[in-house]
Amino acid sequence: MSKRFFTYMLLIAVAFSAVAQVNVTGKVIDKESNEPLTGASVIVKGTDGKIKKFASSKADGAFAMTLPSVTGCRLEVAMMSFAKQSIPLDSVTFPLTVYMEPGTTLLKEVTVKADRIREQGDTITYNVGSFAQQQDRSIGDVLKRMPGIDVAKNGKIQYQGEDINKFYIEGSDLLGGKYGIATNGISHDDVGAVEVMENHQPMQVLSGISFSDKAAINLKLKNKAKATWTFHGDAGGGYSWQPEGAIWDGELFTMAVMPGFQNITTFRTNNTGEDLSSSSIDFFAGRRNTGLSRYVSVGLPGVPSLSDKRTLFNRSFLVSTNSLWKLKNGEFKANIDYSFNRVTADASNITTYFLPDVEQGGRDVSRPYDRNRVITENRSGTEHTHSLSGKFIYELNRRTAFINNTLRANVDWDDVDLVTSGSIPNEQSAKLPDYYVSNNFKMIKRFKGNHLVTLQSVNEWESLPQTLTLTMVPDAADEMYRVTTGNKFRQHISDHAFYTHESAAYAFNIKGVTLSLEGGIKGYFRSMDSQLPDFPEEVPGLTENVVNTNYMTVYADPEFEYWVRRVNISLNLPVSYAHYTFDKAIANHDEVYFSPSLSFDWKPNNRFSGSFSGGLGRSPMNMNLIHPGLIMTNYRTLKAGTEQFYNSSSQNESASVSYKHTRHGLFANGTVMQSWTHIPYTMSQQLYGDYVVYSYADADNDSRMLMAMGSVGKTLDFMRGSCNVNGSFSRNESQLLSQQQSVNSVSTGWSVGGKINGNPCRWFSFDYSIDYSDSRLTMNGMSESWLSTMENELSLTFIPYRKWQWTVSGEHYRNEITENSFNNVVMLDTKLIYQLNKRIELAASLTNILNKRSYNYITYSQLSSFESRRQLRGRQLLFSITLRK
Repeated sequence: MSKRFFTYMLLIAVAFSAVAQVNVTGKVIDKESNEPLTGASVIVKGTDGKIKKFASSKADGAFAMTLPSVTGCRLEVAMMSFAKQSIPLDSVTFPLTVYMEPGTTLLKEVTVKADRIREQGDTITYNVGSFAQQQDRSIGDVLKRMPGIDVAKNGKIQYQGEDINKFYIEGSDLLGGKYGIATNGISHDDVGAVEVMENHQPMQVLSGISFSDKAAINLKLKNKAKATWTFHGDAGGGYSWQPEGAIWDGELFTMAVMPGFQNITTFRTNNTGEDLSSSSIDFFAGRRNTGLSRYVSVGLPGVPSLSDKRTLFNRSFLVSTNSLWKLKNGEFKANIDYSFNRVTADASNITTYFLPDVEQGGRDVSRPYDRNRVITENRSGTEHTHSLSGKFIYELNRRTAFINNTLRANVDWDDVDLVTSGSIPNEQSAKLPDYYVSNNFKMIKRFKGNHLVTLQSVNEWESLPQTLTLTMVPDAADEMYRVTTGNKFRQHISDHAFYTHESAAYAFNIKGVTLSLEGGIKGYFRSMDSQLPDFPEEVPGLTENVVNTNYMTVYADPEFEYWVRRVNISLNLPVSYAHYTFDKAIANHDEVYFSPSLSFDWKPNNRFSGSFSGGLGRSPMNMNLIHPGLIMTNYRTLKAGTEQFYNSSSQNESASVSYKHTRHGLFANGTVMQSWTHIPYTMSQQLYGDYVVYSYADADNDSRMLMAMGSVGKTLDFMRGSCNVNGSFSRNESQLLSQQQSVNSVSTGWSVGGKINGNPCRWFSFDYSIDYSDSRLTMNGMSESWLSTMENELSLTFIPYRKWQWTVSGEHYRNEITENSFNNVVMLDTKLIYQLNKRIELAASLTNILNKRSYNYITYSQLSSFESRRQLRGRQLLFSITLRK
């Protein structure tokens, strides 16, 4: 009886407790726009003022908490840029609707820190509204202000110093590696929050079995941007002083994010110096296994340090459409891009080749490089590039199975025409098309929870024909004579390759230990031939190549992985047997390769993580280097390959650490990498008159590379800003041959930089960044002077009235041309914006107000220096209109 009575009383107590619970639910709404607010801080305080429960509003503005009682309690809702709301809960009914009104008092509240960045498990959530400033346009502009996140100019994202491995929009991978279209295109006003998912494993079938140390980005859109088409467009026109004439800039960006369908389509065109081709870069694409690379290197002169908007004389067009359909079983994606660029450039260059001095058969060590060869050039050219690419993907991503088939096709055309006067007057014309097709199939099946079977098939084909036409001009001053007279050379290169890789793998996991074995076969078939019928008499050697390079490789890759709690250890022991055939050009080879590697990751808590990795092994040489004859790369440079097969050996190690304290908005990371490589052949530089020939000789080349980098980022909540400090150091040592003399080359460089931004008051915001770097070249113990570069950028935005916005920005470049001789360039811009209403915006901008028209710089390589004077885009005035939906 007593047991039965006790059971009854326990059930009554549990029931009473359940009945006594109060569900505090509701929504947080922006009173002006009537839109839900994401990331608002919702707190329940008791009569003593202490916090009893807290939560954050979700994407639809909803919040929910459960308390035993709300008697005497108050609900406080706070969010950056809104006045805090306080509601007594004694006599209200749920769900509540809390309307937030604009306000500035929250800038003094401690809760600002929690509002800007939140952490839940391995997910870090950044509130976009708390980092955005009025002058920002794309989500990329806001990402740059978030500590721990770095965004390059082309849109590439790193988190804590490492590349992200996925970019999602509402949980879907629409763009793959071409997410630069999103970072530079999606309006920040359509995004409520940015989620960073640490240790993200994109394949669900590997969850809990294979460790990932990479992070992914997910954009959480506002409700107004979901289940509908959104778009924004810009159209502008004006006048430029250099190049003189009319300018234009236009963009149309459309996006649909629906339950079963996503699409982003963009059209862009301009001649204002903005490079559009970077928008279609696939950041996740690895090196093509076909391994082909261009021998011909005719190109327009470029400018380091300065941005494209200062140096690019272009006419550009880009169209990109990307669609994702969610099917009953998986999803299908199609990404299609086409871009066109017409670029012109003019430059004056001086190239100095460092040559060892030879006296009476020996080298005069007191004057190691006093017989330098100097080449002067005045270059003017035009380049036309067309690029058409398509990627079609079917993917099933589930806990029990993963299937992915990716079909890619790329067709590129690149035509360059370059006229050079000076030491060697000439005209060059290069036709450089590229055709590439690949298909990658991968299937992973998970059995009984901890057994995996993987099948993969990769097939790639590429054709890379190259044609270089060169006309040597005896007298560049006489236009008629220059066109009708001179020696003409025409070189054609045919280069084709096919690669196939078929593999299977089995893995099983027991209590945090995963053992796997992958085996497969790789095949590679390449043919290359080149002809240069006429050739400069000064240069000795063959001028034709007929090369066939084939190999078959059988391999096994056992892997051991230990993953328990906060520690992951991974050991790879790949071994392979390869058979190489060269169609009698050189002797066939059979090789065995073994390249073990070890990695260790440790994450003792959610704030700190560290990793170490290392490896060693043998690898075959670059197959592109096997060709006995000379190939002309440009009008005064030729390259000869090797007639032997070589292997290289290497060792590498790296270590990294990262730390974050999200409540304080602090993020820090650091990485050190070091590698040693031994190659039994060395590059040789030889001058014959005005021509430079690069070839390879039987001589040991032991190179060493050391690199270190790190950064620290911090929110500055008192002024709604953030700051970042970063630094890097590198040292590369290798050997070369110049004029048959051995040269030990050491290049050393370091850099330090920082940036800070803030919105200290309603009518003012600012962005400032500074980068300083130093570099030096040492050859055979003789060092050149340290040469430094420094860049400052400052942008000030004033909002005198709600509808007006005025931005003044400037850039300062300070480059050391020679020791203690500096070149300073200051560029100033301004822009005035008037917001007619929420959908229409008018703007006028004046770029390069001081009308700077030229820029000097100098760079050093292992065996030469390069000094250049380049034209800059002059002053330009642009009027534009922006429409938004």
